This record gives sequence, C-alpha cells and structure tokens, in this order.
Amino acid sequence: MLDHAAPHEPRLDTTARTATSTTSATGTTGTKTVPGAKTVPGAAVGDLSESARQFAQAAALVGDVFSLQEIARVQSVTTLSMLPALEETISAGLIRFSGDRLAFRSPDTRRALNARIPAPVRRTLLRDVTAPRPVRQPFPNAHGASDSLVSALFLSQDSPDHPLDARTEAAMRQALVEALSSARDSGPAEAEAALVLSLFGHDEQGKRDRARAIVMKERQGAASVVAAVVLSNLEWAAGQLDQGLAWGREALRADHGTLPAAWRPYPSLALAVKLVQLGHFAKAETELTRSRDLAEGLRHRRALAEAGIVRGRLLLGTGRTDAAEAEVSAGVALAQRARAHLAASQGLSLLSLLSLARGHQGEAADQVWRARMELVAQPGTFPSLRHSWADFLVATSGMDARGSVDLLVERFPSLLTSPSLFLRDPGAAARLVRLSRAAGENSLAAAVTRRVERLAEQNPRHPGLAAAAGHAWGLLHQDADALEYAAAEHRAPWAAAAASEDLGLLLVERHGPGSGAALRHLRAAAERYRAIGSLSALARLEPLLRAARESRPEPAGAPSRPECAEAPAGAVLTAAERRIAHLVAEGLTNKQVANRVSCSPHTVNYHLRQIFRKLGVTSRVELARLMR
Repeated sequence: MLDHAAPHEPRLDTTARTATSTTSATGTTGTKTVPGAKTVPGAAVGDLSESARQFAQAAALVGDVFSLQEIARVQSVTTLSMLPALEETISAGLIRFSGDRLAFRSPDTRRALNARIPAPVRRTLLRDVTAPRPVRQPFPNAHGASDSLVSALFLSQDSPDHPLDARTEAAMRQALVEALSSARDSGPAEAEAALVLSLFGHDEQGKRDRARAIVMKERQGAASVVAAVVLSNLEWAAGQLDQGLAWGREALRADHGTLPAAWRPYPSLALAVKLVQLGHFAKAETELTRSRDLAEGLRHRRALAEAGIVRGRLLLGTGRTDAAEAEVSAGVALAQRARAHLAASQGLSLLSLLSLARGHQGEAADQVWRARMELVAQPGTFPSLRHSWADFLVATSGMDARGSVDLLVERFPSLLTSPSLFLRDPGAAARLVRLSRAAGENSLAAAVTRRVERLAEQNPRHPGLAAAAGHAWGLLHQDADALEYAAAEHRAPWAAAAASEDLGLLLVERHGPGSGAALRHLRAAAERYRAIGSLSALARLEPLLRAARESRPEPAGAPSRPECAEAPAGAVLTAAERRIAHLVAEGLTNKQVANRVSCSPHTVNYHLRQIFRKLGVTSRVELARLMR
C-alpha cells in the first residue's frame, strides 16, 4: 500500500526521457460481455497488428480466462514483450480484465479465433506449455469450510479462479445446509445452499449471470444477500466502482435477518473495505461500526479480527500510522487465535509495508514470509493481490531498477494486468512508472499510465483515481503541472508525499538544487513523510534538502513558503491558464482541451481549478460569460 515503503529507484537523466505518447482514447469502458457477439469482430481483428493478432490467437488456445504467463509460455516469449499487444487487444475490444487475470469479452470470439488455428498446430503449441493449476487442499471438516470460504466469498475482491474440489464442495454443502437451516423458520435449505455454492468457480461471466438471477429471483433470501456482495466484488475487480458500491448497498438492503448469524457482519464489512479504498473514511467508519457491533454481539472472533485489520487500513489512509499499526497487529493476533489464516495473511502483508516505511527491511521480510505461511495453512485460499504487491515491494527493496522490472514481469505479472492494484494503493501506478523509466522500459511505463488513466476515466466521480493518473502521467512525461496536481489532490498521505518528492526532484533537475520551488516541494514531501513515520523516505531526502539549502541559503528567521501558495483573488492568469480558459469558454471538454495543448486531462482539470479560484467563478458557464 505504501508508495514510500522502499527507496525510490534512480531517476533517468533528461536524455533518457520517453517521447511524448498520447493517452488511449479507446480504452475499455465496460466489463460485460458484448451483447449479441457471435463471431470475431472482423474489422477489429483485421485492424490488429501481427503481434496483437498472434497474442489473441495464443490466448484463444488457453481458454476464456487466462494469464500473461500462460500466453508467454505458448508463444515462448517474455511477459514484458507482450504488453503492447495486450494493450492493443484491449483497445480493440477483444480482451478485458477479469480480476487479476484476463478474459475474452465474448466466448464466441475466443472460439472463432481458436477455430482458425489448424488442429496439428494447436496441439503443438499447447504441448507442455500450460502447466496444471495447483489443486486446493480440501478442508478437514465442514465447519472450517463454511467459515473460511464464506468469509472469503464476501471479502474477496479478486474473484477466485479455481472451482472447489469435490471433497471441499461436499463439506461446504453440508455446512451451508446446517447454517441456513438454523437461520430460517421453514423451507428447504438445500436449494439455497446450492445457490451459494454456484457462486464459486473460475467462470466469471457465469458467476455474474448466476448472481444476477439469484438477486432477481430470491429477493430477500440469504443467497440473495451473498449474490449481491459477489456482484459488488466482481464489478469492483473490473473497475466499475459505482456499480460495485451500488451492489454492496443492495446487499445491506436485502438483508432482513435472513443471513445465518456467522455471516451477518460481512455485508457491512465488505462495503467498508471499498469505501476505505476510495478515501470515504467517515462512511467506512459507519459500516465498520455496524460490522463490529454485530461481531461483538455474536462473539465472532474471525469477523472481529477482519474488521480490526480493515480499520487499520482506514487509519493508515488518514495518516495515523502508529494507531494503524497497533490496530492491524491486534487484528492479526486475534485472527491467528481464531485460525483465520486469510485475514492474518492480509494483516501481516500490511505490517510488512509499514516496516519497510520505517526502514526495517529484515522485519518486513519476516512478516511477508509469515503471511505466506498463513496462506499455505489456509486450504482453499483465494489468490491475494495485496500479498503479491507486498511480496514484490519487499523482494525488490534495495534491488536496482533493472532487476526489479525483471522480477515484476517474470514473477508478478498480475500486478501489471489488475486495475484493482491502483485501488488498493493510490501510489502504485506512479511507483511502477518510476521503476520502469529507471530501467529504460518506457513502453511499460506508458502501458501502466494508460491503464490507470483508463480506470480514472471509467470512474470520473472519484477524484483519487484522477490524482493517481495525473501522478503517473507527470512522471512519464516529466510534467510539473501534473505532479503538482497529484501532490495537491492525492487523498492518501504517502502518495501525496511521493508526488511532492517527484515534483521537487524534477525541479532540481531543471533548475538546479538552488531552486526555491524545488526546495519548497522537497520540504513539503519531508513534512508529510515525517508525519506518517516514513523514516526511510526521510533518510533518502535529507541529502537533497541539505544540498538545496547550501545552494540557496535563506535569511535567518525567514518564513518558509507553503507548498502551494494561494494566489490572491483577481490574480493575473498565466499564459497556459489564459489559453485553457479560452478553450473551455468555447465549450471544449477537458479531454479536447488536453489534445489541443498537449497535456493530460488531469493537468487541464488542475489548471481549471486555479482559473476558477483566481477569477472567482464556480462553473464553466460563468467562465464563458467572463471570457466573452
């Protein structure tokens, strides 16, 4: 989660900057199967480059849902080399994200592509390249199956990509029937248990369709509540945040005391997780309080542990690092006593990032290892993107940029293809762009930037994503305005601190260490890092601040300027602001203005806010009247 958790990678010299690339205007805007798609879209396939066409055919060989690693084995190439082809097939509307994996938008598209490959070629390509999926260990008893799997079903935002094994499914069915029988006065619990079981498996579109059908048919049954939460998680993993929140609230509305007692804290807890990721902390606290009250009344140790870890994330999001660490540590201890291995693993992964932020690399490595052991001890565990991110950050702490990128694409490719990473960590996109540029992998930096921009465009009501996209854009294009926008708009304090640092370093590179603006932003970053206890980041910044102070001594007692000084009302617009003001007054959208002035829509938004403040207007209509 913490972008500042490990030292920044070395920046490239200005001679190594990438050429300006434009934001994809044809990015994915939905995640549902294309209605009525029966054959391969001829125009789309015909317009693909040769490498993208080969990528799509290799994917068709593997299945409806696949990973980059599987396609790399089919094509005998590196994961990194496939990123341009992946972006092209996504923009063409053939491929979409499916949790931490990829999928065809239509199964018919995949079948039609597959049919074009001669059978002997298909057998040759698939021979010894698709490694068997790891088999989940069955649960030792029915109650363990029900408790752990139902918890994961409520809280997993990365949809499970394996069906249940036969023994676990049988145990789960028995436990569900017992739980549902105790929660209802009459009626067959077997049918409702079968509905809940149908929500497990790797067929995401099938799960989505079944969950919708359950919600529409059952209305107020326990299965309806579970199905609404599953739909919420599926939409969330696909980047459709408003729909994810809407289904989460629908689950709360649908619960009229029909859930088994052990399940009752989870609809509120699942919604709280999403609200924390968006920075809606007051609303998240309300849902957490509801969940914890229910768990305390039921003496539900597993749910209490999970709620404690979620509250730790909330405290971390508000910059209260010490309180967050205490809350998460208590949650992990309780989870281990309750044998809630998945919750303990997630809490330990979060603690490892806090340890990195404090410069305790050995402790962080130990916590990641302990998190991995918790996952091993949890039969049927769903893959955790949060653990993969923590594992990657700890593994690459102190590693050079080239080695870090090689490890990323070989061992952690899901981090490159899952949009939910940018929800879990607002600074993740910027970190990956920074790392990629330092390694000379500019195409990878551009691909990450396009991905987070696509997520921000899909969800315009959530400004935290725009800040993350602006941060990535600013690093990719060395755009000071975009970095200043990110520093001001990031809701997560560690991400805002990283943006201030990136801006300060850019200004040092352009104007030298004596630049007053550079010193101001580096000081702002240091103050933010100090407030959240990131000792490793402070140690990294101290030599830069010392060099800046020595190059530009200030009179004793001179007041330091705030990071973003407020311009007085009626201040004169800069040349860039005047141009943007005239274009907006002509009726152009932010994206159209961005294309005219060669910057990102997020930078335009930042300038527009400054224009509104300076001119004392609150809308585009008022601005248009003023500019006439």
